[in-house]
Amino acid sequence: MHLKKIISIVLIVISSFAQGEQKTNETVQPNFIIIYTDDMGYADAGPYGDPLIKTPSIDLLVETGQAWTNFYASASVCTPSRGALLTGKLPVRTGLYGDNMAVFFPGSKKGLPHSEKTIAEVFQDHRYATGMFGKWHLGDAKAYYPTRHGFDEWLGIPYSNDMDWEVDGINLSNIFTPPQDAAEKYRQVYPRVQKQIFNPDINDWQVPLIYSQRQLDGSFNDIELERPANQNLITQRYTRESIRFMHESVKAKKPFFLYLSHSMPHVPLFSSPEFSGKSQKGIYGDVIEEIDWSVGQILTAVKALAIDKNTYLVFTSDNGPWLIFGDHAGSAKPLRNGKATTFEGGMRVMTLFSGPGIEQGVIKDLGMQTDLYATFSQLAGFEKSETASDSFDLSGTLKHQKASPRSFVPFYNGSELRAFRLKDHKIHYITQGAYGLPPERKVHNPPMLIDLVTDIGETTDISEKDPSISTEIIQYANEFQQSMPVKPSILDRQFSE
Repeated sequence: MHLKKIISIVLIVISSFAQGEQKTNETVQPNFIIIYTDDMGYADAGPYGDPLIKTPSIDLLVETGQAWTNFYASASVCTPSRGALLTGKLPVRTGLYGDNMAVFFPGSKKGLPHSEKTIAEVFQDHRYATGMFGKWHLGDAKAYYPTRHGFDEWLGIPYSNDMDWEVDGINLSNIFTPPQDAAEKYRQVYPRVQKQIFNPDINDWQVPLIYSQRQLDGSFNDIELERPANQNLITQRYTRESIRFMHESVKAKKPFFLYLSHSMPHVPLFSSPEFSGKSQKGIYGDVIEEIDWSVGQILTAVKALAIDKNTYLVFTSDNGPWLIFGDHAGSAKPLRNGKATTFEGGMRVMTLFSGPGIEQGVIKDLGMQTDLYATFSQLAGFEKSETASDSFDLSGTLKHQKASPRSFVPFYNGSELRAFRLKDHKIHYITQGAYGLPPERKVHNPPMLIDLVTDIGETTDISEKDPSISTEIIQYANEFQQSMPVKPSILDRQFSE
């Protein structure tokens, strides 16, 4: 063989190895997807799913991934829960809680503090494409948009889909002025607002649909696309934009972090014509089945892009279901109560994981949404974050079914620690129903003790029967509280300069 031909062959082989190594390096970083629903019930899908609601795509996640049945949101209402998810910190650490105002409202002058480092910023620092599509609820002023907190682009609504209403001149911008009149103003308008919720029309809520993009020079392009947002098509729009973002990221050979934050099934409920009247569970079932369709579209896109062996996905909800909207809301059964409470139904959320190396099964160990920060960082191969103070790495449980490193769950309402779970038992210092519903606020001294293995519905106080367990949890909770700094509430001061 001629020397020239040998050299040519060697160069081809070297080139092939180089291309192969380049391809490996480009695809070695895994992709991450969070699908986040709003007010979805523990029993709306998954292992305890309602048989009248068809969720084949979510069921597929259960069959092929891990279903966590003892997984918790960090709060029982939107804003503090979402802030904790993104920062890996409990709301009291960041100030993203309220003792008087539970969430951010339209016209707020504040938002997620820029001093807090979000998981999106961590991915952005590691040259990931970062995209968010859906509800934000961490500040509606432009300075607090998702693109100012680590997302390259965002299309969605800035707060809950039941905001931006006006009845007889009263709206969410003036109802709190002066603060002492807010309760009386809301009493006046509530019958009309409730009627609109049960007979939804998109024009009753002037919620804007916004697109925001971070430019290469560090500036931002912010556009209001619709007002009101067409909520009949909003689930489909979030889904299409998410898939477009995935395609563009893969085409650009960039790993991606996708946060698909549905604004449903928070009331008012809307579904597209393709899903209206489809479910045996009425309008609520229609909405859940459309969300399931969305999950299916995301899974199909992951497979079509040939990234299914390199993509992690988690499906969860920001808190439990409403209790006051009947068939327009979900169910937390067999858990007690729901949204806005520190009973299990308010904060325990069905959570599903899938991805490379994740072992299939039902996990009964403890986990919280703050833990996604440390878990994703570990799965991506990043150095451990020093900022996500309340985040545990669950990757050992996901991949090897090792015991979860989390042994406790605190249950806050605003800055008030109302309950505390340690392993299989939970104490209640204070119990109260949601938004005026029973039970009335009650202080328990000694704390009420619940065995959540034998009494998942929290019906029986066993503190007299097992005082040593109560003593152990109280001591643990006291040490936890002493170590937990509580920042002033941002939400209670959201309209002040």
